[in-house]
Amino acid sequence: MALERDMTTANNQPPAAPAAPAAPAALGAPVMPKPLPVARVTRDQLTDGWPTVWWVGCHGGAGTTTLATLTALGADGGSAWPLPPQGWPPPHVVLVCRLSASGVLAAIGAVEQWRRKAAPAGTRVMGVVAVAASNRRAPRRATERLKLLSGWVPATWRVDWVEEYLAADDPRDIGAHPHIAALQHHLNSTVFSEARTS
Repeated sequence: MALERDMTTANNQPPAAPAAPAAPAALGAPVMPKPLPVARVTRDQLTDGWPTVWWVGCHGGAGTTTLATLTALGADGGSAWPLPPQGWPPPHVVLVCRLSASGVLAAIGAVEQWRRKAAPAGTRVMGVVAVAASNRRAPRRATERLKLLSGWVPATWRVDWVEEYLAADDPRDIGAHPHIAALQHHLNSTVFSEARTS
């Protein structure tokens, strides 16, 4: 056949098979998020002294403001590592994420950043809080990633979805969910214990 003759070389040898295309990335292969930025804290922002705890979101909408409000502990750091003024103590950080595949992946990225010492010097990560993303059961991928993450940080906590917070102008009108109350107790005990031994 003409087609077969056209596909032979001058020495009547079949040409080499074309190189196989690169295998596509696995469906759903994770793409690591960008590192968290560093935010310089000025002395003007510290009218109440240095916060005992900084709540740092691993992504937007993680729930740092609600947790800082309901626990009455520390300060909401947004989605950035706090950099203290010279001479102030290093920050104690609680990382916060949503219990979704992308949320926990963002937490993994933040913890890796801290482990590589890419966060401000002396920063201590006290743990990671995973806040439910909905009232449904958490995706398996999210819970598996959280289990992996638990081996890299001192503690992990899960906080259930609380529908009533969505309708509240101030979450304190609803009160702290039992998971948040337990988190508050743990952090209070840890901070008090460290202050007593320092």
